Amino acid sequence: MVSIRCFRQADREALRDLVLQLHETVRPFDVDLAPGEQIIERYFNDLLLRVEQSAGAVFVAEDDRRLVGYVCLRGQLTPDDLDERPDPYSFMAELFVRPDYRKRGIGRKLVERAESHAAESGTYKMELKVLAQNQPAVRFYEALGYKPRIVVMSKRIGTSEREAGS
Repeated sequence: MVSIRCFRQADREALRDLVLQLHETVRPFDVDLAPGEQIIERYFNDLLLRVEQSAGAVFVAEDDRRLVGYVCLRGQLTPDDLDERPDPYSFMAELFVRPDYRKRGIGRKLVERAESHAAESGTYKMELKVLAQNQPAVRFYEALGYKPRIVVMSKRIGTSEREAGS
């Protein structure tokens, strides 16, 4: 039976592996994402640091002492834009469930746990980012009541040396 609990330092390597799996899962949706092995150490350390600095939390889904999913919550953030309401909000930085554990409600339970934590900490909203091309994730979040707020658009205007093979 899968249970949801707080991340512990003993989970560090297993969580790192799940973060890497998430990165490699979403890479096909965004050509600008570097291969996971090139960025994982710095990215993973920064992810945990941002969670800690924002009074956030990491919750893991565990099945028979094996991590099968996680959610990273940045807890108390202040809006960057001066025209936004100045109240702190929370940001769901990452959510991942191993493919063989999907369609069991684990992702929903992780989101609910993150939302509860955010509400208990006094924030008034939860935000997240999802790649526009990742339609399964978009549909998942929409089914949980999330709606698009700001659309970031991108256009290639040149070729980098790396893409040109130089």
